[in-house]
Amino acid sequence: MSFKYFRTTSFVQTKVLIGIISMLIGCSSAEYIPEKMDATLKQRISFLEKEEPNSFIQFTGKTNSSINDEIKTELESTGIKVESIIRDIFTASGTAENIKKTTLLDFVVFLELAKKMDMK
Repeated sequence: MSFKYFRTTSFVQTKVLIGIISMLIGCSSAEYIPEKMDATLKQRISFLEKEEPNSFIQFTGKTNSSINDEIKTELESTGIKVESIIRDIFTASGTAENIKKTTLLDFVVFLELAKKMDMK
């Protein structure tokens, strides 16, 4: 086999196709760290994935350090909307898929379903 093969269109197309498939597999919403979520958030995500995948879930998260602009940007890169921040705690909303992506961030320690507050 000559080195000319490595410069052919079919070889390049094969490499591109393999790269695209790898990216799609790597970005699968099935890939997440369930241990970083409380039971109620996992249940809510499971339900919404089947019934209403585009619905937003409000949740609270904890990081391993105080949240600065860089960390906030990384959180939002998963598709969630960060609503408030107090040191290492944040409130946010996002789809089930976005929340699963958030568990993959190294600095995210734990996520839980937001609690309803009685404002009487």
